[in-house]
Amino acid sequence: MKALWVLATATCLTLGTAAAQSNQQNPNPNPQERQHENAQEHASNINDAVDIVSGPTVESVNPTSAWLAWKTNKTAATRVRYGTEQVEPSQHAYVPGGSTDHRVELKNLKPGTKYHYEIETRGGKDRIKGSFDTPRS
Repeated sequence: MKALWVLATATCLTLGTAAAQSNQQNPNPNPQERQHENAQEHASNINDAVDIVSGPTVESVNPTSAWLAWKTNKTAATRVRYGTEQVEPSQHAYVPGGSTDHRVELKNLKPGTKYHYEIETRGGKDRIKGSFDTPRS
C-alpha cells in the first residue's frame, strides 16, 4: 500500500512538472530581438504575456506593397500601423480575429521610400517597431 502511494505521488509530481513546462512561454529565440521587444512592451505598458517568437519579417517587398509576417506564443491581434512617419505612422493594416501566425499586406507604398511599422496589441499599444525600404521602380 505504501509503495502504491509513493508511486502515485511520484506520478502526480512528474505530470505537474511536465504540465508546468508545457505552459511556459516560448520566447523569441533571438536574444537581441527579444530584448528589443521587451523594451518596447515595457515602454508601452504592455503586460499581456504575448511574445513574438518569430519575426517580424518583411516579405515580398515591391515598389508599392510588402507583407509583414510574425508568430506569437499565444493568440493575439494582427494589427499594424505603418507609414513614412517614424512616430505614429498614419496607415493601418488589420486582419480580423486572433492568431499565432500573423501575415498582413502593407499597401499603397511609394517606390524608393523608407517605411516604419508598429505591430500593435489588441488595445492599440506598440508591441514592436521596425522599418524597411521599398525598391525604386
